Amino acid sequence: TRPESPAAELEPEAVWRARLEREAEEQYLRERHRQRMARLQANDSAYDSPIAVDVDKLRTATHSVPGASPAGAITARGGSAADLYGAALQAGLNGQNLDPNAQRPKEDFFNADLKELGYLPNQVVPQQSLYELKRGSVIPATLITGINSDLPGRITAQVSQNVYDSATGHRLLIPQGAKLFGRYDSKVSFGQSRVLVVWTDIIFPNGSTLQVGGMAGTDTEGYGGFNDKVNNHYLKTFGSAVLLAIIGTGIDMALPESSTLATQDTASDAARRNFAETFGRVAERTINKNLDVQPTLEIRPGYKFNVLVDQDIMFPGPYRG
Repeated sequence: TRPESPAAELEPEAVWRARLEREAEEQYLRERHRQRMARLQANDSAYDSPIAVDVDKLRTATHSVPGASPAGAITARGGSAADLYGAALQAGLNGQNLDPNAQRPKEDFFNADLKELGYLPNQVVPQQSLYELKRGSVIPATLITGINSDLPGRITAQVSQNVYDSATGHRLLIPQGAKLFGRYDSKVSFGQSRVLVVWTDIIFPNGSTLQVGGMAGTDTEGYGGFNDKVNNHYLKTFGSAVLLAIIGTGIDMALPESSTLATQDTASDAARRNFAETFGRVAERTINKNLDVQPTLEIRPGYKFNVLVDQDIMFPGPYRG
């Protein structure tokens, strides 16, 4: 067989020209479709943007300061739709960086002191003595004398457990059986159920004394004040109201309305009215006094509590009886 000539393998000119035109047209259509999709995307971004872009104001600002463009500013060179779409798209992208949960102010508030100071002004203070009871420690105790908040008074208690130093926990500082001396507050407001107690002195079994100022007493769970029994005097308050109602009913039954048709009151009507008004005023004052009675807080002897140490205490040495 004879090989085919090279001219027979070549496409006719009309065929390959038509193919090139078709490929060029397809490329042109793809480019138009891409540009159209880009415009639609920019349009959607402009509608979704929370910031309105005024092209005229931007143009005025640009002309007033020639050659200067602030950081982050959107400059529009013309009033065409493409410029507006581009500016709105940029504004929308910038708006996505906003903090909807306001986390930045929270972080600034938390780190305010760190930003201002950098370093803490206070330095670590070494231990001054081997026999120290640091602030935050507690002294367990049991109440000896009771508490009644009707009047202020003094109270005593007894340390129920040995108290050791804060550093090692092996050096005895306050022995079990030491006495505590303090006072309590009698100012009680309505709805209050805890009495305020402070302790001023520690009396050791060997006769030595330590004044601790006014350290607060807390219950075994750490809540401030003591809570045991509360008397709100409900019987006195509501009993007075019931008594007044009974007396008023008795007065009405004992002095019935006069059946006379005269417009002038009879002597019995005047006496009944005056008596009722006078008695009503006295009864109102009595009820008001009973309503103003503050609750009575009672803490019974044997109440277990803790003394919260709020200042470092240095002892001369371990306790020796």
